[in-house]
Amino acid sequence: MWLPMGYGHPDEEYERLTTGVSMWDVAAQRHIEVAGEDADDVVQLVTVIDTSSVAVGTATYAPMADHQGRLINDPVLFHVADREWRFSIADSDIRLWVDATARAHGLDCTVTELDTATLAVQGPKSSGVMEALGLGSMNALESLHFQSTELDGLHIRVSRSGWSTQGGFEFFLDDPDGADDLWHLVADAGASLDIGPGAPNPSERIENVLLSYGTDTGYHADPYELGLGDLVDLRCGHFEGRVALEQLARRRPERRLRGLRLDGSKIEPLQQPLFVEAQGRPVGQLRAAAWSPRFGTNLGLALISSDIDLGCRLDVIGHDDVGTGVVVDLPFDDDTSAG
Repeated sequence: MWLPMGYGHPDEEYERLTTGVSMWDVAAQRHIEVAGEDADDVVQLVTVIDTSSVAVGTATYAPMADHQGRLINDPVLFHVADREWRFSIADSDIRLWVDATARAHGLDCTVTELDTATLAVQGPKSSGVMEALGLGSMNALESLHFQSTELDGLHIRVSRSGWSTQGGFEFFLDDPDGADDLWHLVADAGASLDIGPGAPNPSERIENVLLSYGTDTGYHADPYELGLGDLVDLRCGHFEGRVALEQLARRRPERRLRGLRLDGSKIEPLQQPLFVEAQGRPVGQLRAAAWSPRFGTNLGLALISSDIDLGCRLDVIGHDDVGTGVVVDLPFDDDTSAG
């Protein structure tokens, strides 16, 4: 599915997101519904967290692992109703995986990819847009809580969520024929607040280490390498990948996701991974990078050997403007900008 990556003014889009309000067409954010008699059991089988504590009307971050313990997706899981769940998934297809898992265990449910249109309203002024839409009550929602409502004849779910740290909402519309109407309703409501179109912002999400499955992780990394080990709940019974994750938990990860403070002038967001070396020795890959307005430097996320210490200078291979970077801890903080 196509996902808008920008609307031609990256600096303005960053500024709008971090100081005003932005609206995003994120219809490529796929939704997989699991519903039926055994839906609760199926959802638990395919996530590494304890789903029994996720109440109806709430959502949670729910990484998924395969039988080798490798991360295969890191969706947000919505508990929509009794024995009805929805995964809002990252850049891979989990429908067949979930369906095959249910069938392998003889469990009764349906697994369906929904034709859901998603629109995100993000930024510190997002609450003003909700007021203008007549949805001011949604401003009382806690993070990762959601409600169903009507907006000008459209039945939508409104969730206090979104792929930024600036605050905001996501609108889920199961009738995509109304997607254009929803877009224009939000645009009109936010006009006085100078709302404008944008997209999930590479600078803001790297600054705040919002993980991008595939982009940051590749397709062979486990949760412990990616800093997600604390989310793996080995007390909640069986789930796919549990045996492998128990073994991985007992040893030091071979790699770790680290931050890199990169040299050079302002760069465009990295389009593909680049190899990095320490004194001529290959040690991993720079998976994502972009200029950070907040820290005033280029920042990157690198999946590198765990024996590489903080403060180590690495050579970036194949970039015209960035030659080296210094390994820094995650999350980035005020020391990140120090040369």
